[in-house]
Amino acid sequence: MSRSSPPVAAAGHAKPSDGTCAQPRIRPAELAALPVVGRIQALRSTPSGLTEAEAARRRLAHGDNEPAPPRRSRPLRTLLAQLTHTLALLLWLGAGLAFAAGAPELGFAIIAVVVLNGVFAFVQEHRAEQVVSSLMRRVAVRARVVRAGAERRVPARELVPGDVVRLAAGEIVPADCILLGADSLSIDLSMLTGETAPVDRDAAPIAAPGRGAEALALPSLLPSGASVVTGAGEAIVFATGAESAAGKIALLLEQGGREGSLLERQVAQLSRVTAVIAVIAGAATLVLAQAFHRVGPLGALTFAIGVIVALVPEGLLPTLSVSLAIGAQRMAARGAPVRRLSAVEVVGSVTTICTDKTGTLTQNTLSVRGFTPARRAPPDAEQAARLAAALCNNARPAPAGGDYEGDPVDVALARWAAAGGVDLAEARARWPRVADTAFDARRRYMAVTCAAGGATRELVKGAPEAVVALTGAPAPAGLDEAVASAAGRGERVLMLAVRDAGGPLTCLGLVCLHDPTRPEVPAAIAACRRAGVRVVILTGDHPATARSVAAAIGLSAADRVVEGPAIDAMDDRALVELLKAGATLARTTPEQKLRVVQVLRRAGEVVVVTGDGVNDAPALRAADVGVAMGLRGTEVAKQAADIILSDDNFATIVAAIEEGRAIKQNIRRFVSYVFTSNVAELVPFLLYIFFPIPLPLAIVQVLAIDLGTDVLPALALGVEPASPATLHVPPEPPRRPILTRELALRTFFLYGAVEALLGVIAYFGFYWAHGWRPFDSLEPFRALEREAATMTFVGIVSGQIGCLFAQRDGPLRQRLAFWSNPWVAAGLAIEVALAIALLYVPGLNRVFAMVPVGSAWLLWLPGGAAAMVLADALRRAARTPRITPAAVRSCSGRPSAR
Repeated sequence: MSRSSPPVAAAGHAKPSDGTCAQPRIRPAELAALPVVGRIQALRSTPSGLTEAEAARRRLAHGDNEPAPPRRSRPLRTLLAQLTHTLALLLWLGAGLAFAAGAPELGFAIIAVVVLNGVFAFVQEHRAEQVVSSLMRRVAVRARVVRAGAERRVPARELVPGDVVRLAAGEIVPADCILLGADSLSIDLSMLTGETAPVDRDAAPIAAPGRGAEALALPSLLPSGASVVTGAGEAIVFATGAESAAGKIALLLEQGGREGSLLERQVAQLSRVTAVIAVIAGAATLVLAQAFHRVGPLGALTFAIGVIVALVPEGLLPTLSVSLAIGAQRMAARGAPVRRLSAVEVVGSVTTICTDKTGTLTQNTLSVRGFTPARRAPPDAEQAARLAAALCNNARPAPAGGDYEGDPVDVALARWAAAGGVDLAEARARWPRVADTAFDARRRYMAVTCAAGGATRELVKGAPEAVVALTGAPAPAGLDEAVASAAGRGERVLMLAVRDAGGPLTCLGLVCLHDPTRPEVPAAIAACRRAGVRVVILTGDHPATARSVAAAIGLSAADRVVEGPAIDAMDDRALVELLKAGATLARTTPEQKLRVVQVLRRAGEVVVVTGDGVNDAPALRAADVGVAMGLRGTEVAKQAADIILSDDNFATIVAAIEEGRAIKQNIRRFVSYVFTSNVAELVPFLLYIFFPIPLPLAIVQVLAIDLGTDVLPALALGVEPASPATLHVPPEPPRRPILTRELALRTFFLYGAVEALLGVIAYFGFYWAHGWRPFDSLEPFRALEREAATMTFVGIVSGQIGCLFAQRDGPLRQRLAFWSNPWVAAGLAIEVALAIALLYVPGLNRVFAMVPVGSAWLLWLPGGAAAMVLADALRRAARTPRITPAAVRSCSGRPSAR
């Protein structure tokens, strides 16, 4: 492919904008029919771009270049949603029943709880949205724009009509543009048309088409959202935001509802089940209260309301969004910002990581180690190779001077050429490029044609076998041995070749490039092995290079390397068995990478894929979690991924897995904590129904627990740091329920039972201290009824305090410590302070049906907490370890049970 138009700088000088911001609406077809100068003039710009002041004025007029305008904040609708979810509707029902039962104070109290809970959830959801928005800004598309003649990188949202942008392979078209100049440019329109074949683009004007012409068919049009596959170009923006092609698609997507993530659906299902149980239990209470206590319908209805309120985990939903948002922040702090919150849930369940080699396992600091001339190469082969390396190269001088920027291979070759006395700028000026064939992962070579003094010369670089195939001759003697020797040292090998006009393509020799492995990767691979996560290398490099790197980082099956053609010959079952054996795949194409991901997912694996280029985008999209490289990754790869590594480091993927597992475990912790209190709140109502005693716990006291003393400790559990044992167990399936059987048994029959027992003992213990004895009637002690109920509240809170520590991981000393999670200390302090305030603050205690008790009774708080911690310690001591070291080691060779 050849250049299609002269560069913009030679296109003439259009007058800059007159200061007005309004831009004429010009159809793409009309722009395509204009010459380059006419396009610039029509958009009131200049070849050197807009000034910053003019760009600011146009941005004010046109708004941000966002594919979809930010959703208008609708606080009332959001707040209404928080007041009408399943659990809130159940409480509204309880409030209505309270009014019907002639208990307006209770009804108003329940309404106050619903409203306060809704406001709290509304605030937390808004904060979670802010977290996601800030993370999205960190991974947003960036564009190369020319302003006042200087190129700079800006977020794509800052582009305006009239901006001149530059594009290269791997970048995303940031707005609707019309070309000003192109060099072998082709783009991928699959996001807009579904067609995956690249489409050539050039800046040549066309005859004015009819009004019904298809805009995407215009050869000079670059629609927003398209990705650049090959070549480079310069273009001028003519439509941004909602007016662009991507904006129109985004508006269509906005009309459809967003499906909740798997975790959100699991929590919603848990809420619905809880609501059904609460209604059934309330109905049963209505019947039993009348049967056992001979109370009237209205009195029985009051008790039924108490049971319903006791079983509703009011604080469950607000803590979910907070936990996910904080988890996303923690992942970002460890170098792995997420583009969607659902990735936070899934990454902890990963069973297989399909990773690239260059830059992820290695440092991506390529340097030329040496040059080996081909046999029968000309005597000056090395100097000719340095010139070929300089010309068949897309590296460009860095703006700061003194170095180069671009593809790491091109940069390394440019430095090598310069070290041999080749001036890159002078060589390119003397041998200007007239045609080129861009590097492609399928071809595995790049070729350029340069001209000087009427003579042409073709220069080629690429994989040795690919370049040799172009010569049409047998491989030079000793080539295989030289390649194997270099690759065995972990070096990357490239063949350079040259062809003068009319002559054969002649191999000059091999360039060996070295990219050292990252020192932290072996420890990360060992952590994956302990965690039951399989690591598979997918690389386009030579098999011997892949084998050397695999051995250096400690992969157990480093000696088993399979090349791309052998993969194509396998059926899916054989390929899965190969991948389960931990084989390394070399010389792979994008299609083979995609197939690997698909067969693994069909086999039940949860797959992470890393990538950095345009050709990695299909595999990144197909994976359960796509991970793009933040430093060297293309914009295409970043937008296809769910997580972006800010340091391109494999160890950061392991950190993300650890955080994902910790977040899921934290959600289980606070779910268990919330339901533990519900058990303890229900038992007093059951005692009242079946035994002739006063009601041990008022309904408003239940509300004080659920929306008072429970909330902050639950939030503290939602931000627990990852346990040291997090990466010592196999991964779990994403669809594993939040409240597993083991956790449910522990929650309801250990923590819940102990907390209920603490409340009951505190209740009867107060009567005992005042002269009551078991099996005696409590009728003579009616005057102590409110104090005894207050002690039930104190007993339950003491159990909450102990449960806060019991839900944590690690040895006892670590569970009791505050240094690892300051939120625990804050939650505990506020819980105790609130409990004391509810007892002793005049007016407040009356609202919640409590009365002051002797200060000595407050010793029940630490005493009950210690009892809960002791019960949990006995459980841990008695539990037989379910995961042995041998079992963990065996997990590295097979997926976890699904």
